[in-house]
Amino acid sequence: MSGELNVAAVLHPKPEKFQEVAALVTEVVKKVKEHEPDTLLYYAFQVKEKNEIVIIERYKNQEAIKTHVKAPYFKEFAAKIPELSEKPWELRAGTFLGGERGSVAAVI
Repeated sequence: MSGELNVAAVLHPKPEKFQEVAALVTEVVKKVKEHEPDTLLYYAFQVKEKNEIVIIERYKNQEAIKTHVKAPYFKEFAAKIPELSEKPWELRAGTFLGGERGSVAAVI
């Protein structure tokens, strides 16, 4: 499990472009699930009462991330997002604390 990498991407769509960004995210999630077996987890949600979309990602290893960012559907997605966003997306990446899933819990 130590090779797994976790990523959270926070997108900030322009208010009038939220639905367009949401549709693009939905499509890329579908394609990742269809074409990337080493992407272990990939889903998105809207932050309640905010104009944000968060994509949660888990990759088997660094190679899986490289495969993901080189995929033509992801490149197309990444090229469209800047013009539809209020500011650049934020990325957070890392591994599990303590080396294991579930070793840290947070209350939101």
